[in-house]
Amino acid sequence: MKNSSCKISVIIRSYNSESFIKDAIQSALDQSLSKKLYEIVVIDDGSSDNTLTILENYKKQLRIIKQPHLGPIKALNIGVKESKENHIIILDSDDTFKRNILEKLYFAIKKGKNVKFSYCDYKEAALNKKNKVISLKENIFNSIAGGIMYKKELLEEFNGYDENLIFPEYDLLFKVSRKYKGAYIQEPLYVYRRRKNSITGDKNIVELGKKQLFSKYGVIKGLRNY
Repeated sequence: MKNSSCKISVIIRSYNSESFIKDAIQSALDQSLSKKLYEIVVIDDGSSDNTLTILENYKKQLRIIKQPHLGPIKALNIGVKESKENHIIILDSDDTFKRNILEKLYFAIKKGKNVKFSYCDYKEAALNKKNKVISLKENIFNSIAGGIMYKKELLEEFNGYDENLIFPEYDLLFKVSRKYKGAYIQEPLYVYRRRKNSITGDKNIVELGKKQLFSKYGVIKGLRNY
């Protein structure tokens, strides 16, 4: 890639992620994009397992920011604040990137007229089940709100992620998508690992999170049902 103006911050939040953090980091390191054109920032939210030991093995290849356990949303906002580049993408510590996600999402923004963010299809991986591709072609809210690249100015405009919400990622996506143009790539470049012990594995929490969003915006048609 020749255009040195491409500067991306990959933000990974981790909390007791020893079982999968290595896969996430490696997928970010193995990008087709030159490593000179993006940074990886890991916000560790007070892990008490071997996560920090694993992160130490990568300390020359990424920035590690340690904090007491403040919760995943505060970790996201700290990551945004600490990021140095003008494009941001979130990678959850239990998910992975496909090798060309950064390059393709960036060029989608670069080439599009007045495009402020870009997004793609994704693969959903569940234990003992075949991976399935989830398309966002007809409905951006079928997203897990991962695999989305934003110009950093958007997060600054909307004051980052709302720490009062269970699903602030959808809150941000709704605000951004109704005001700005996004570029869609019809290719699964993000891999979402479905886990029973994650927030989205708890149906009661999911319903409460959706209720918060609907009370703020009205019903969001097509919002992903976990």
